[in-house]
Amino acid sequence: MPLSRNQEHYIIMTVIYDELDDSIYGDGKSVRDARELIEEVAEIPYEEVSDYVKDTIFLSLQKYGEIVKAYEPHLKDWKWSRLPSLTRAILLMSYTHYFYTEKVDKKVVINIAVDLAKKYVEDKQAKFINALLDKVLVK
Repeated sequence: MPLSRNQEHYIIMTVIYDELDDSIYGDGKSVRDARELIEEVAEIPYEEVSDYVKDTIFLSLQKYGEIVKAYEPHLKDWKWSRLPSLTRAILLMSYTHYFYTEKVDKKVVINIAVDLAKKYVEDKQAKFINALLDKVLVK
């Protein structure tokens, strides 16, 4: 049975978060193969995971530096590295979703990000994510 879009977003956020966490607390290299991690979080074989999930995860990590540079001018009193890891994962996923993986409306991407933030981070962070994405997701 295919995963719902909400399940896919959860998987993307979680895998990116785990990869960020590994690079912060480890030696900068992933402890596990990303494919293995995707399978573990999705609870289905890697081959059954949608290309959208795979592309969003791999592009978020591959283009990490470029994405961070897009956010940094809008962080005012913050540094990217000081943001909570889960907030950074949501921001990476959102940027990649909007610019690299699908043609989707900005409002949809922001709504997805805010919904995830409301579930998994502090309410203050959800508002921060909303405002930041509104500034950064401009074509």
